[in-house]
Amino acid sequence: MCMRSRRQENWNIVTKTINSMEQVNKILEQKAVRMVSGLSELEKVFPKSDRITIYRTLKTFVEKGILHSINGEGEEVKYALCNEHCTPVHHIDQHPHFQCQKCKQVTCIDSQLIPALDLPDGYVQQEVSMMIKGICPDCRKIK
Repeated sequence: MCMRSRRQENWNIVTKTINSMEQVNKILEQKAVRMVSGLSELEKVFPKSDRITIYRTLKTFVEKGILHSINGEGEEVKYALCNEHCTPVHHIDQHPHFQCQKCKQVTCIDSQLIPALDLPDGYVQQEVSMMIKGICPDCRKIK
């Protein structure tokens, strides 16, 4: 592959990623979305975008402090909007998440903070996550 076509191919990838980022951001703002289920949900919204481009966009949003990722039980990674104080260097979304055992909905519990842990010497904390499992208010209403 010649240098010119390789450069053009790289540029196409960058342009595609930027366009996808703009579209994802627009959807999040328009719908005031707090939680994005993950790749499969976004693939339905962007049927012409390939999975890799969407994944790169989500990864970039996490790296830039726009989204944080949530690992549910045996499911694909979900994403939620970070609060306004998150930066690319420091995510401060140290809140627990609640996963309903009936409907599988995951909700950020922003009103609570995960307490700081005093780790033994030699351990360095890089990430903390907390998933609370139970029944959400909507599912409790359904009997």
